Amino acid sequence: DPLLPAPLAADAARAILAAPEVGSDAPGQLLSLDGGDEMVRKQEAARIAPESAAVQRSGKTLTIKTQAGAVAFTDRQPPPRADADQDGELFVYAGRVGAARYHRVEERFQQDAPAAYLLAPAGGKSLFVSNGGYVVQLSPDGKWLLSTSTGDTHLLLVLMALDADGPHLALLCRGGGAGKAGPGAFKGWHDATSFDLVLQPSAPGQQAPAESIPVRFALDAQGWRPATPDPKTFERLDYTCKH
Repeated sequence: DPLLPAPLAADAARAILAAPEVGSDAPGQLLSLDGGDEMVRKQEAARIAPESAAVQRSGKTLTIKTQAGAVAFTDRQPPPRADADQDGELFVYAGRVGAARYHRVEERFQQDAPAAYLLAPAGGKSLFVSNGGYVVQLSPDGKWLLSTSTGDTHLLLVLMALDADGPHLALLCRGGGAGKAGPGAFKGWHDATSFDLVLQPSAPGQQAPAESIPVRFALDAQGWRPATPDPKTFERLDYTCKH
């Protein structure tokens, strides 16, 4: 069932609205590796060296050993075609992330923004994370990974638990078909178990936000819960959050 927002205190609402927006280049962002394909591949050896018991490179194939078995990532370069742009894939080991020390493998496309696989060393389960146009933020304690498309009128928000046995979906929020909730602004992690967002819906036919609605998501014994000054806001904007 959709989560019903709790009331948000007025002082917290004012603080969220006054806080600066946290963009896709802010501290805590899961940034793509810096440099071209040839450069990051040369730098990969230094990242693999301290992980050589679990991570190996053999030609085009990168292999990571987990407690559940080995996982292989193989570069793909399709043959050129005169009638279409082919999208090859290059995989580069990018080190460890999070409290559970997930292996991170960056996937580089010829025709699209980079993405990454986060691989749990214990369970061997993985999470695919897109970097293009998304805010992708680790929590301060490294136990949660948040991804949101703040420029989207549907304002998709996904929160994953980076557990030792593998990633698990903790929270999913999205606007309905009319897309009335966004765009929005991510205001950052308040602490390790709460983060802030501002919904900025615009009136029909206008680009400027018609209002700014602060939201704080916090973890309690039942899971993650939103709080807003007016608990009926989500219903009015057709914005739904579920565990």
